[in-house]
Parts: sequence; structure tokens; C-alpha cells
Amino acid sequence: MAIVSCKRVTGSPNIKYYDEDNALSANDFQKGDLVKFNTDGELVIATAGAILGIAQAAASGVDNTKVPVDVLMGDEFSIPWTAEATTETLLNDIADVTFTTGAQVLTGGGTTDTVVVDFDDPVGTSGGRVIVKVIPAAQQFGSAAE
Repeated sequence: MAIVSCKRVTGSPNIKYYDEDNALSANDFQKGDLVKFNTDGELVIATAGAILGIAQAAASGVDNTKVPVDVLMGDEFSIPWTAEATTETLLNDIADVTFTTGAQVLTGGGTTDTVVVDFDDPVGTSGGRVIVKVIPAAQQFGSAAE
């Protein structure tokens, strides 16, 4: 069963449509996953280093199918899941996006993706939700065909 792993909490939805890539089945994403562009400008699940936005539909598995994405801009916040118990030290820490089979999570002590600005679950929650802002250097903008 898929769970919504990320949702927007500030700003207005900014829905754009982009082509998905089905070449790598390990990169298939679910509704609510963070996504990015690959080197061909097609959507894949986000991993450390780049984030475009939040997929509004699951990958279809058909190359070049248009997928709606809520593009995250600037100071907008979203809530993904962490791979660890939430602790006070996560606040203001950089957390990177990691993809493992069936799950996309954030791991604290990162270097490239997001800054944790608040907690959505109580501190100490294993796999808890945190509120993050995408680091500008990791933000991809809608450069592929919309």
C-alpha cells in the first residue's frame, strides 16, 4: 500500500505537467513522492542533489506520459518522512532525500537537499514527519517541456 510521503504546507499549488521516464523501474514514483528531472529532462524519483516538486500521480510505467507535479518554489515548506527518530538535533539540520525499495525518506546530517524547519510529529517519533524547505542549490525549476 502506497502512502503519501510528502505534502505541501505553505504556498499555492503550482501544478505543471512533465514527461516521466520508465527506463529505470527502481525510479518509479508514487503520488506524494518528491521527483526531479533526469539528464534527459524526464521525471524520476528524487534522490540527493535535486528536487523539482511533489508528484501528484504515480508513475504509469509508460515513457513520456505526462505527470502532474506540484513544483516547489523558494520558501515554500513541505512535509516528508524521516528515516530516523526525530530528535532536537534535526532542527535546522540539512536532510537529504534517500530512496530505498518502496520508500523515499529524509536522512539528517546531509549536505544537499533540504533544511528541517519544524516537526510535524512529536520529537522522538521513529520515522516521524518533519517540515522542510528545499535548499536553493537543490531546487530544479520547470526547464523541461511543460
